Amino acid sequence: MDGRNFECRLLENRFSFYFCGPVFLNEINIAVKRTEQNYQACMFREALTTGFYGLQTARDWYKLSCGAEDMNRDLLWHFMDVETRMVAPICPHYAEYVWRELLKKAGFVVNAGWPAADAPDPILQSANKYLKDSIDVMRKKLEKQEANSLIYVKEQFDEWKAECLRILQNNFNIETRTFAPDRVILEALQSSSLGQAKGLRQTQNLCMPFVKLKKKDAVQLGAQALDLKLPFGEVQVLEENIDLIKKQLVLEEVQVLSATNPDDRAKVGPHVKQIEQNPPFPGSPTTIFLTR
Repeated sequence: MDGRNFECRLLENRFSFYFCGPVFLNEINIAVKRTEQNYQACMFREALTTGFYGLQTARDWYKLSCGAEDMNRDLLWHFMDVETRMVAPICPHYAEYVWRELLKKAGFVVNAGWPAADAPDPILQSANKYLKDSIDVMRKKLEKQEANSLIYVKEQFDEWKAECLRILQNNFNIETRTFAPDRVILEALQSSSLGQAKGLRQTQNLCMPFVKLKKKDAVQLGAQALDLKLPFGEVQVLEENIDLIKKQLVLEEVQVLSATNPDDRAKVGPHVKQIEQNPPFPGSPTTIFLTR
C-alpha cells in the first residue's frame, strides 16, 4: 500500500463525512512524532505511553466515532504497522510476533525502520478536541428524562472579544509566532474604544484571561487562531458527528442551530432564556435539552 497516496485520499477533505478517519490518522502522525522525541530523550515510559497506550485510546475513539462496521480497513492495518514498529524497541518479542504472525510481514520488525508520518495537523486536532469537550459538557448537563437536544452555535466573535483579537493581530509576528510584550498589548487595549469606555482595571479583568488563552492558541496554530472565527467550522464538525453525539448521550434527536438566526432561536420556545443567560461563543456552544 502506498502510504502517501493513502493519506492523501483519506485527508482529501478532512471535514468530510469521514471526519473520524482523518482524525485517527492525524492522531497516528502525532504519536509517531512524540514517540520519536521520547525515545531520543531516553524517556522510555513516555515513549510507551505515546506509542502504545495513547494510540490505543485514539483507536478506541475512532471505533466509537464511526462504529466497528465502518472502520477503514487500510487505516487499521496502517495503525497496526505503525504501532508495532514503535513498541519494538521496548517490547521486541511481542512486536516480532505481531509483525510476522498477525501482520504477515516479511523479515524482522527491528529491521523495518521507524514509521514515516506527515506533519500533524493542529487544526484537525483542535476540531477533534472541540468535539470531545462539547460532548463532555453536554453529558454533565444532561438529565435522565431528556431525549432531545438543540445545540446553539455562534461561530464568530464580536463586541469586546473581537476588539481583543484585532489588537492581538496587530501585535503578532507571524514568522516567529511571538507577541509584543504584555504592556504593549495592555496599552493598546487601554487606548481602544473598549478601554476608554470601561477603564483600565475593568478592561484588564475582562480581557486578559481571554487574551492569554488566544495568545497560547496562536503560538500553537499560527495567525489563524486570532481570526474572528475558529480555524474549523463548528457547525460542520457537530453535524458530521450527530450520530456520535446521540449515541454518547443516548438522545433520540439532535439539532445544530445558529444562535444568531431568529428562526433557529424560535425553535427553543420558552427556553430561549437559557441562550440569553449562557450565550454561545466560538468554541463553546450552548446546549438545551428537551424532554419528550
